[in-house]
Amino acid sequence: MGLIEGLFTPDMLGKIFAFLCALFWAFAVILFKKSGEQLKPLSLNFYKSFVSMLLMIPVLLIAGIELIPPDLLFNDYIILIISGILGIAASDTLFFKSLNLLGAGLTAIVDCLYSPVIITLSFVFLMVPITFIEMIGGLLVILAILVATLNLKDKEISSRDLIVGFFYGASAMIIMGVSVTLMKPILDRSSALWVTELRLLSGTIALALMMYSRKDRSELFFSLKKKENWKYAFPGTILGSFLALILWVSAFKLTSLNSAAILNQTNTIFIVIFASFFLKEKFTFRRFIATVLGMGGSVIVLLG
Repeated sequence: MGLIEGLFTPDMLGKIFAFLCALFWAFAVILFKKSGEQLKPLSLNFYKSFVSMLLMIPVLLIAGIELIPPDLLFNDYIILIISGILGIAASDTLFFKSLNLLGAGLTAIVDCLYSPVIITLSFVFLMVPITFIEMIGGLLVILAILVATLNLKDKEISSRDLIVGFFYGASAMIIMGVSVTLMKPILDRSSALWVTELRLLSGTIALALMMYSRKDRSELFFSLKKKENWKYAFPGTILGSFLALILWVSAFKLTSLNSAAILNQTNTIFIVIFASFFLKEKFTFRRFIATVLGMGGSVIVLLG
């Protein structure tokens, strides 16, 4: 890690992490879309959060990070727990519901709300200024998303599913934005790995309680016992909930909220590309143009 830090500034490293997070998460979305054919959103979210939480424990021990940091206040724990419940239990479950209803392509349109929400909330509540470079890069990325995915007439989806799916997706992005804004001040003075584990722990407990309170709880828990349902869920968890989550939190710690959010947004471009290979969606010239715009916007932010 020392060699890496010697080659890159913390800000540059944070931007690289944000970009890699987008790449890993995009591939995970394809796997989660396949998992949604066997597991309901709540079960899938619990599975990925629980497995990631367990995997994080040896990482903390190897890194020599204290499980109970002595320098954090009681309020810090409360805020991070709330952040985990919102960002993992609530937002991710809504995201999976949106993914099941809309599919990867239309979900990508909803994802374009992510960076504007983060930037707006960080400006309103944390007084983080919006730079000209971030505005240009963000606009290019959002334009790329719209060019790549805004073609509703070709989608075989009912009006009800379209409306409900967009509502779930938009709600997920807004809740995630609030979660990030709550987390950021504490993250600046804490270990990114430890913050990730506490958020996973609180989110997993909240999800377990949500599942137990449901009338169909037996079905929700039983579906997790079938190993055949892990075929896509497990690799999706490793990429999207374990590795990507570590990179996601680390990026927000090392670089600005705005830069991290905009670079995270490029996951939509990767989803479009991966969907063409793995979900057999056509990679049209319009989507090629969108990819160029998205990559151009991310490079601008990366070098800004």
